[in-house]
Amino acid sequence: MLFAVEELESEICKLRGLLQMLHEDQPDVLEDVFEFHVGSLISHALPEHHTHIRACAQEMLSAVQALPRRQSNDTPDFHLMPALVGIRPA
Repeated sequence: MLFAVEELESEICKLRGLLQMLHEDQPDVLEDVFEFHVGSLISHALPEHHTHIRACAQEMLSAVQALPRRQSNDTPDFHLMPALVGIRPA
């Protein structure tokens, strides 16, 4: 199934949101997820759109990676079993 141009633009916008979330929470998988999704977009697009998709996606990745990451000091610390925190298996 090939995407229409409007669908491609929408999917690229969704990719930006995903990259921003990963940049904040899981930067170690950002580039792998990026490559997977760009490959998926390209596989669902006409060959004449491939260059545009790659260029937009690469620009987006660079912009997201340039954003500052928020400090994690304000995130809640959840423990399911607080009495076992710090205990390691033998």
